[in-house]
Amino acid sequence: MAENDTPLIAQYQSIKAQHANEVLFFRLGDFYEMFGDDAVEVSRLLNLTLTHRADKPMCGIPYHAAKVYIARLLRLGKKIAICEQVGEIAKPGKGLTRREVVEIITPGTAVESEYLDGGRNNFLASFWVHQSQAGFSYIDVTTGDFKATHFSSQDLSEQFAKELGRCMPRELLLPDSLKQNSLVQTVLATQPNLSVSYYPDWNFNVDLAYKKLLEQFKTATLSSFSLTKDSPEVPPAAFLLDYLQKTTNASSAHVESITVYNDSQYVMIDDSSRRNLEITYNLRDGSSQFTLLECVDCTCTAMGSRMVRQWLHFPLTDLAAIQSRQNQVQIFFEDRALLKKIRERLDGILDVERLACRIAMDRAHAKDLQALRVSLQKWIEVQTLLPVQTLDVASAQKIIELIQNAILDDPSTSLTEGHIIKPHWSEELDHWHQVHDNFSEILEQYVEEERNRTGIANLRVKQSGNMGYFIEVTKGKLSKVPEHFIMRRTLVNADRYTTQKLQELEASLNESGTKILELERDLFVQVRNRLKEYVSYLRQTAHEIAYIDVTSSFAQCAAKNNWVRPLVDQSRIFDITQGRHPVVEAHLPGGEFVPNDLLLCQSDDSAAFALITGPNMAGKSTFLRQNALIALLAQTGSYVPATKAHIGIVDRIFCRVGASDNLARGESTFLVEMTETARILHSATDRSLVIMDEVGRGTSTEDGLSIAWAVSEWLLNHIQCKTLFATH
Repeated sequence: MAENDTPLIAQYQSIKAQHANEVLFFRLGDFYEMFGDDAVEVSRLLNLTLTHRADKPMCGIPYHAAKVYIARLLRLGKKIAICEQVGEIAKPGKGLTRREVVEIITPGTAVESEYLDGGRNNFLASFWVHQSQAGFSYIDVTTGDFKATHFSSQDLSEQFAKELGRCMPRELLLPDSLKQNSLVQTVLATQPNLSVSYYPDWNFNVDLAYKKLLEQFKTATLSSFSLTKDSPEVPPAAFLLDYLQKTTNASSAHVESITVYNDSQYVMIDDSSRRNLEITYNLRDGSSQFTLLECVDCTCTAMGSRMVRQWLHFPLTDLAAIQSRQNQVQIFFEDRALLKKIRERLDGILDVERLACRIAMDRAHAKDLQALRVSLQKWIEVQTLLPVQTLDVASAQKIIELIQNAILDDPSTSLTEGHIIKPHWSEELDHWHQVHDNFSEILEQYVEEERNRTGIANLRVKQSGNMGYFIEVTKGKLSKVPEHFIMRRTLVNADRYTTQKLQELEASLNESGTKILELERDLFVQVRNRLKEYVSYLRQTAHEIAYIDVTSSFAQCAAKNNWVRPLVDQSRIFDITQGRHPVVEAHLPGGEFVPNDLLLCQSDDSAAFALITGPNMAGKSTFLRQNALIALLAQTGSYVPATKAHIGIVDRIFCRVGASDNLARGESTFLVEMTETARILHSATDRSLVIMDEVGRGTSTEDGLSIAWAVSEWLLNHIQCKTLFATH
């Protein structure tokens, strides 16, 4: 504390010292104030006016508009500590109001809908390296989605970048030891919008981490999750749970399992290939415009929108799973009337998954419960239309009835304002409502009694904020004032009184108001706690809703754009008839895109290398990307933009297209190209799909030709993967 600091500034400094890594929102009356470095930074980021208090930089925002500003800071990767006034508010000159931090909000732990993108997961990730292994884990606390994987530290940079590209976390937690890891720091240099925090390595202790996961999942071992004590996924996964517990002060009981995956389950797409194919974000401005996601995401719900992103990031290699998705898409594709009815009803379903998790975390308000009720009613309607019904209707009906009977149709979102619980849900609440509602009538009866008793015909009862209820008698009637009237105040034209009876009536009114608010809050919490029993059921229901939403979205997209169901099998065949680039076609006037064929591999033992030549602007790059996207779509279970397609399952997709440098890593265009090419030659298998565009153009003609020739020979004769190789 500086010698000239005021007590208020000293209080701020004391609290800020405990939250050095967060922007401190310091409640001061109707504003949240920021001081010092926080004020300077926030005023710049949010374009706020910077002022001074006690020679300290200061800026502030109205508390009722705080969520708007918090959301903007979270998008910029900032963490916020909310410091509220607690206890009684001190009167001016009578000491300080007690303040304490009641909530910490970070980019990866935000749960309020105002801070979230409904169509995207809000992942918090952690990464840990130990000897030859690395573990990567991520969680979305708003959905309960919890995943982990591991890989060799020999491929650290490539694998780390790939996993970041897959889940696109908002926040990343790392051990201090990785501050000096050049490979990790090189990858992080390409992630300017990612909030990265470092913590002492003891937070990643293996023994404590294993115990934490056992406690979380209430199991004796982790074998059912394909984990052991020595699994590299365990420390980062456990630290995520620890961090959530310390940051949110909320239960994470809804996180009931963890999905451990590896590259053999999904098509591996490295980070540079993911960027070049513009699957979920484009290279121009990082938005989803002009991407594959924009073309296929016709979903009606936030849950479906999140799932379609996941499917595009994790194309399948399991044939049975691919065909299962295709079969569901085909049902909707062939019955357009059913498709229309399904989508009309899906359109009214809100985010059941996040609503369920908000209930589990004690964050749901009354409007959330009504949104859940309406959504379940809509889902029951959808279920009646499906050929196979999967919904446990009895549980859905119990939830609907509980909310319908207990919660008002248009309730308040605040637990401190009342107007939540329906009449007849609680006899005690009904009693206090009756007392409160009948007050005016009882008061009028009392006034009439006093008029008759005193003979003061113009006797009136009034109410003010400072005095409460009082009897007012004009000067001309003061001689009739009885002894039981108690003087409160003398005015020029009248005197004000109270009586024991009036005080009792007012106390009864105040008590009824307080009781109503307390009971409504307690009854709502009871209802919410009863709904916690159904959180697992609701999360499973949300998954089913999302699945129907995505498959019907694929069917809608196929019907709209004349796509076909591809034949997907275990062969090496890659045969596309009248294929089109889905994104380019979507943004051209109808009929302008010229379809083209590709017969890359006729049989399992035939050559799978195509050399594509042509002048600039002939469409070589479009053709390359087009066929990679068709393969990706086929293995998500979608229909594809062609008149016929036969695609043997690929295990990896590599895309070396376009020229770009990487200034953050100190890499030239040529070095980037050679690094990506080397990665492909090192990682591709005979079941991979490789597309390469003008390899070697960043150097002299002779050297470039030599590089292209050598790469082509290696791909064709040694790896023998499916290859599209474009050159002049």
